Amino acid sequence: MQQRKPFGQHRQLAELKRICRCLYRLKKPPYFCYIINMKRICFILITLVSVAALAQVKDLGAYREAIPVTNNADLRWLDAALFDSGFTFTDEVRQEYFDHCLTIVTPHLKFSEKTWEWLIEHPAVLNATFALEYPPNPNVIHNFLKLAKLVGPVYAQKYEQLLIAFAVRYRDQKLLDSSLSADRYGIISGRNFTWDPKRKEELEQEVSRRHGWSVNHDVTPPADGALARDANGNIYKDEREKQRWMQQLHKKFDLGNDNDAKRTVNWLKQNTKTQIYEIMNLSALQFYNKTGIKLSDGREPKKLPWDAIAHVAGRYPPRMNGSITDNLCLRIMRYEEKGAERSNLFPLSKAPWPLLLLLTQQDPVDESTYWWTMYKTKGSVPGYATYSFDYTKPEIRYADGNWHPDATPRILVDGGVCGRLSTMAEFAQRSIGTPAQGMGQPGHRAFMTYAYRNGKYYAEQHHSVDTIAVSTVGWYLPPIYGPITDEKTKLTGFHKMLPSNSDSYLRDNIRWHIGLCEAMNIGLASWEDSRMALHILDLYTSAENEWQNASIAQQEALLRTAMLRNTANTDVLFRLAGIRKGNASKILDLMQGFANYFVSVTDGCTGDQALARNTNFGNTQAGADLTALLRSNLSTTGQRNTKKVKNEWALFVRNAIFIGAFTNIPDEGDPKYAHSRIEWVRDKNAYAKAVADELKYQKKLAHSPFLAEVQRLNDKYDKVRLAGEQKSSRNVKEERQRRQAEDNAW
Repeated sequence: MQQRKPFGQHRQLAELKRICRCLYRLKKPPYFCYIINMKRICFILITLVSVAALAQVKDLGAYREAIPVTNNADLRWLDAALFDSGFTFTDEVRQEYFDHCLTIVTPHLKFSEKTWEWLIEHPAVLNATFALEYPPNPNVIHNFLKLAKLVGPVYAQKYEQLLIAFAVRYRDQKLLDSSLSADRYGIISGRNFTWDPKRKEELEQEVSRRHGWSVNHDVTPPADGALARDANGNIYKDEREKQRWMQQLHKKFDLGNDNDAKRTVNWLKQNTKTQIYEIMNLSALQFYNKTGIKLSDGREPKKLPWDAIAHVAGRYPPRMNGSITDNLCLRIMRYEEKGAERSNLFPLSKAPWPLLLLLTQQDPVDESTYWWTMYKTKGSVPGYATYSFDYTKPEIRYADGNWHPDATPRILVDGGVCGRLSTMAEFAQRSIGTPAQGMGQPGHRAFMTYAYRNGKYYAEQHHSVDTIAVSTVGWYLPPIYGPITDEKTKLTGFHKMLPSNSDSYLRDNIRWHIGLCEAMNIGLASWEDSRMALHILDLYTSAENEWQNASIAQQEALLRTAMLRNTANTDVLFRLAGIRKGNASKILDLMQGFANYFVSVTDGCTGDQALARNTNFGNTQAGADLTALLRSNLSTTGQRNTKKVKNEWALFVRNAIFIGAFTNIPDEGDPKYAHSRIEWVRDKNAYAKAVADELKYQKKLAHSPFLAEVQRLNDKYDKVRLAGEQKSSRNVKEERQRRQAEDNAW
C-alpha cells in the first residue's frame, strides 16, 4: 500500500499553487509592457510571495509543519484539524478526537437510537470515557447506562457523576448485563423506571435479619436449585457470583474430617453460655473434664481451628461484602433523606467523578448502615477508638457478638492499633458519603479524605505521624505520565510511564491526590480536555522512529495549550517538562511561568501541630507514649518541620521538573557539540547557574523537603564547573580559530 503524504504538505502546496494562479490572472499594466517582460514580473512576484510564505513558516513554527503519518484512515479529519490549529488543542481538535473515539466505542454498544441521542445531548459520560484512557473502554458507557436505568432518570441526572465513578471503577466488566433484569433488584417500577423506596427498606431489614441468622446459613453455599432465575429459567448472574463467593467462604470455615473440631462445635451449640476463650487454653485433660471430648492423641485445645469453630458454632457471623449496586443505591438513598444534602456532608450530587472513585468500594452493607445510623443519631462518627493491643486477647477476639472481630463496629468496642483504628475511621467516613482511603506511612497506617470547604476541594490527612513525602494512597486513575526515581542518583526525574519503569511509590504519593483536588477546583471539563490532549499526543508520538513522530515544536504547541486548559494536571506538566529536558532556558521559563503558583509559602504547621489534630490515639496511656515517641522523632527543632510550604503538591511538581531537567550534565562528547565546543561550555555554565539559583530558592523556603536533593545536584555541578573553567579559555580560542578557518576557506 502506498504511503500517504503528510496532510500538511498537501495544504502547503495547494495554497502556494492557488497564490500563483491568482497572480497569473492579474491584468498586465500598459506601462509595464515597455519596461520588463511579463514572465519576469511573475517570477519576481512569486519569489516575493515565497519569501513571505517562508517568513510565515518561521514565525508560526509548528503551524506549517507537516502532520506525522499515522496510516490510520479514521484519523484523517483529526490530521486536518491539527494542521489547521498549528498542532494545538482547540475546540475543533477536541471535537474531531471526540468523534474519532465515538467511532471506536459504537460497534461495541447495542443501544437504541433514542439512547444514543440522549448520550449526545448529555455528553458527561462520553467525556469521561474519552478522557480516561485511549483507546476508550466501551464498558464505561455500558455500565453507566445500566446503572442509570437501575436508579431511574431523576436520580441518574442528579447523581450523574457518582454513576460515572462506579462505571469507571468497574470498567473491566459489564455491570447488569442483558441476562440480568433490573426487576431482580426490586428497583425498577413500571415504564418510568422510577426508584422504589421499598428497596432501601429491604436492605435495612436485611441488616437486622442477619444478626439473627445462623452462621451455617451464611456460610453454606446454596445449591443451583435454590438460586433465583429469570423468566427464561436462566440463573441470574449476581446469584451465580454469590454462589461462587459462598463456596470460597465455605472452604475457609469447612472443618472437613476434623472430628475434634466438629464435636467441639456441637458442644458449644448446646452450651451457649460458655465462652470460647474459657476452654481454648485448657490442657487436653482439662478440656476433656469440661466438655467430655477426648481429643486425638497428642492434640491440645489451643491447636484447634478456633476461628472456623467460632463461625460454625454461631458465635459471630462472617464479614460479607455488599454488592456494587447495593452500595450505589444506599449512598443515593441516604443522601435523599430529609436534610442530608443541607448538612455538612460531602456534596455527593455536585462533586466531580474523579473525586468520587473512593466511594465505589463494595463495603459490607450492615456495617455501612451501622455508621449511617450513628451519624443520624449523634451527628458525627468517631475518628478513633481505644489504642490497645487487647483485641488480640482470646477473651476479646472470641467473645460472642453480632459482628465479626474484624468488622468496624467491633473495632470501636475492642480497640486496636493504627491499622485497625484508621480502617474503622476511614470506613465510617465512607459510610456517610465522604471519599476516604487508607494511607500508608513508614511503620504506620493512616487515612486520607477529600473535603469540600468554601467552594474548594482538599485532600486531607488523618492520623498522620509523618510528612507528606512518605505518605502513599492508592491511585485509581490510569497513569498517563509521571515521575520516576533514578536508581543511581536517587533523584526524582521524569520520562514516559511504562510498566517497566513506573514508580508506583511516587504515583501513589498523596501529592497526586492533592493535585487532583487542585485540578478539580479549576474545573472537571478542563481537566478532561487536558487528558484528551495527552491521548492525542500519544497517537502522534508512538512510532519507534523519532522522525515519524510529531516534532518537538509540535509537541510543545499541543502541550502548552493542554496546560492552559488546566494548569494543575500533573501529567501534562511532566510531559511538557520532559520535551524541554536538556534546554536550561526553557525549563527555567516553565518554572518562572508558575512562580506565583509554586512560591506559596506560609508558616504552616510546626512541631507537634504537624501531627493530625485528632491523632491522640484514644487518649490512652499507650497512645500517649507512642505520640511522645513520634513527636521526639519529628522534633520541633528538626529541619523538616520548622516551616512547611502551603502547597505541597506544587512544590513537588516544581522540584521534580527541575531535578528531572538538570540531572544530566551536558556531555562534551555529545555529537551536537562536535563542531562547537564553546556551545558545550555555555550550556554547561547555564545548567550550573540554574542549579545554583534553585539552591538559593530552596534555602529561602526555610527547610524545604527538597533542599537536600538540590544541594546534592549543585555539588555535582560544582565539580564539573571547576573542571570546565580550566578549559574555558582554551575552548574559546579554539572556537575562534575554527571559525576563522571556515571564513578563509569560503
